[in-house]
Amino acid sequence: MRKIAVAVILFSSLASGQSSKYVGSFLEIPVGAKGLGMGNAFVSLADDGTAFHYNPAGTALIDTKILSMMYSSQYGSLFAPLSNFFFLGYAQKLQDLNVSIDWVRLSVDDIPAEPDLTVYDSPAQRELLVKTGTGNGYFSSADDAVYLNISKMYNFNIDLGWAIAKIPVQLPVGINFKIIHRLLDGRAASGVGIDGGFMFRFPVGSFFEKGKFGTFSFGMNVRDITNTRIAWDTQTTETIPRSTLWGISYDAPIKPLDGDIVLAYNRDEQYGDVLLGAEYVYRNLLAVRFGSDASSLTAGVGISLNYLRIDYAFLAQDLGNVNRLSASFYLDRVFK
Repeated sequence: MRKIAVAVILFSSLASGQSSKYVGSFLEIPVGAKGLGMGNAFVSLADDGTAFHYNPAGTALIDTKILSMMYSSQYGSLFAPLSNFFFLGYAQKLQDLNVSIDWVRLSVDDIPAEPDLTVYDSPAQRELLVKTGTGNGYFSSADDAVYLNISKMYNFNIDLGWAIAKIPVQLPVGINFKIIHRLLDGRAASGVGIDGGFMFRFPVGSFFEKGKFGTFSFGMNVRDITNTRIAWDTQTTETIPRSTLWGISYDAPIKPLDGDIVLAYNRDEQYGDVLLGAEYVYRNLLAVRFGSDASSLTAGVGISLNYLRIDYAFLAQDLGNVNRLSASFYLDRVFK
């Protein structure tokens, strides 16, 4: 029955042929385990291979070559998920710009093909059909998106005119160009969309004469800036409406704990959801994460080993738990 519920969501926007909150919903599924472990409160923190999803500007913070990948069992059990979610991406600095190419895919197999009970006039006929099974077989769906991300870092100083040093500011900005392709029960659709984002980052210690007090960051991601149009081969169209996510975060070194603590707050203006996240990183080696994604609890861990970082995250939801594993390879260190 849960797989049928997933199918209802997939079909809902196709039937309407217009703007719907479920159109392109697979693009909203968080990419990577690090962000998910922090409740997806990652808009102002995105600085790895998943940055294109959380904030297109985040790739400007990357100073190496990163190959990233992920597998996620979406709902259901770990070994019998309702759907499968994949991600593969590559990011690097290219002169004054940073670029990344990324692919995400959501697939659902063996969806029962339920009959249209409204065509049966007799309640007895409908009841018999439900009891004896559909006999209509199964169908599948597959949603793909390929992203080209381009970002740039701007650095400048702000002079507040007080008796303190100037505040050094980082202002990364970025843009995504994405190609979307959908397959649903033999029907196909495609479209092209644009996302844009920026961050505003500065060291809190700039307000004091000495001491390291961490970094404050504000970030914003505007998805589907032009209201992305998806055209089906059935001559119907959908529109993914523009949506905005913004957030703030504070990354502070904690000497007694020999590590860093990160706190983050995000808001999804489309749904009105509040996302909260926290992370403790021990010696840039081991990370423990917790979060709340619209009241759904998340948790995760991560470990960094020179050229490799592995992250795991868990999300509890009504349709079933989400288990996510992701890995990032820092290629400059591999071939050093």
